[in-house]
Amino acid sequence: MPTPFSRRSFMLGTAALATARMISPAWANTARPALPIPRLIDGTNGTPVDLVIRQGTWSFLPGLMTPTLGITQDYLAPTIRTRRNSELNLAYHNTLDEGVAIHGHGLHVPGVVDGGPQLEMPPGERWSPALSIRQPAATCWYHSHTHGKSGEQTYRGLAGMIIIDDDEAEGLNLPNRYGIDDLPVIIQDRTFSASGELVYSLEGAGEDGWYGDTVTINGALDPVAAVPAGKVRLRLLNGANARFYILTFADNRLFHKIACDGGLLEAPVPMTTMEISPGERCEIVVDLADGTPAQLLTLFEDEVDDGEEGVLSGLIDLFAGSQAPSTSPALTLQPDTRLPVNSAPLPDRLTTILRPDPGAIVNTRTFELTMDHDGAHGHGHGHASMDMAINGVAMDMNVINERVPLGVWERWRIRSDQGAHPFHAHGCSFLIEQMEGASAPPDQQGWKDTVVLDDDDWSEIVVRFDHPATDQHPYMYHCHILEHEDRGMMGQFTVG
Repeated sequence: MPTPFSRRSFMLGTAALATARMISPAWANTARPALPIPRLIDGTNGTPVDLVIRQGTWSFLPGLMTPTLGITQDYLAPTIRTRRNSELNLAYHNTLDEGVAIHGHGLHVPGVVDGGPQLEMPPGERWSPALSIRQPAATCWYHSHTHGKSGEQTYRGLAGMIIIDDDEAEGLNLPNRYGIDDLPVIIQDRTFSASGELVYSLEGAGEDGWYGDTVTINGALDPVAAVPAGKVRLRLLNGANARFYILTFADNRLFHKIACDGGLLEAPVPMTTMEISPGERCEIVVDLADGTPAQLLTLFEDEVDDGEEGVLSGLIDLFAGSQAPSTSPALTLQPDTRLPVNSAPLPDRLTTILRPDPGAIVNTRTFELTMDHDGAHGHGHGHASMDMAINGVAMDMNVINERVPLGVWERWRIRSDQGAHPFHAHGCSFLIEQMEGASAPPDQQGWKDTVVLDDDDWSEIVVRFDHPATDQHPYMYHCHILEHEDRGMMGQFTVG
């Protein structure tokens, strides 16, 4: 049976669905563009991958050019493909007039090459991290992690995918032809001025972070992708600053989730709806063998939620008859019979996940994410009206908050004092044992680096760090709502 899951408990009615905005009315009826596919760079042979951080312009809206940031391209970044047990050498050059740090989100690498805020490149500077890839196949990403500016720089375009391959995943005969039946899908929401400029303000963000009013996929509005009339793999990344999305197809068709942040699930999970929080990645396979176009919708979770907190057990009759919403799809998959088809059945088993023996978990840490409306913590960024903190302490570049032993399993208990937060830890993948007071649902039982928590109950993870992080180059743990991170909801930890 399908097992749809989301963070909050709600029923969808026609009024709520009608407000699930995806395309602003001013340009909703314009011609639909082809889905942009970021250039694929092979990073498996050890040759340095040149990555120029630069300004650019991008056409989001017809007839308007928008000033943007990008990495080796005008907006967003190339997809870098690497491989387990290979060396990935990157060569960044910051040509902006401000400092930039670029974090390899989801990569298991030492702190000295992790790309946290301590590794900010001043204007004109270069950084050449050498990364030994020793983790399973996964969809990771890289994005700005500049202290106090992660939200704005990522919003303006400093983000891209990193795909890790390995022999085990390739032996499953999953769709794997990049840009054909294996598509990168970077979901973001943006707000535009009348002249087409991106509108963003850290100071103007609400308590939930910065929400845009228009969804973009790989930088395009309402795009169409020509795909084979067979199985298609979507590598979904929630690259939004703050928005939680509910993903579903307009005809309520079944899809299978095969991977989450850190790699393959043990078995495909059948679903019709799915939530994805900022920073999370997941891979799904949808079958278009019937030749019918599939319209992927990206509903704004905050607009369809009726306000009840808890764990969602299902969305019932999402698009029943005349009650279907009139909103545009975020991405249309258009079958093209000229393209070669992957018709292989999905394997019953994808991988084996070895979980630690309870006796091997030697320590427990507790983290509570807080939003202080009185501004008592003070973090030096001028947001006294609403400070952010973890365990009562806001981010301080000169303070190490935790010291974690190398190669030892720990239990981390995490919750918030208000609202939902995606909690991310650097340098690792972890396993979720409890998600907001309940057992992790099947589609969250793989390797993760981001877990959703709320103020209802504790989320718990078990985690082990296998790479060092020093006082000079520590790892981060933080809320992945980027405005929360920039306002202080972040801490530093060493591993040694």
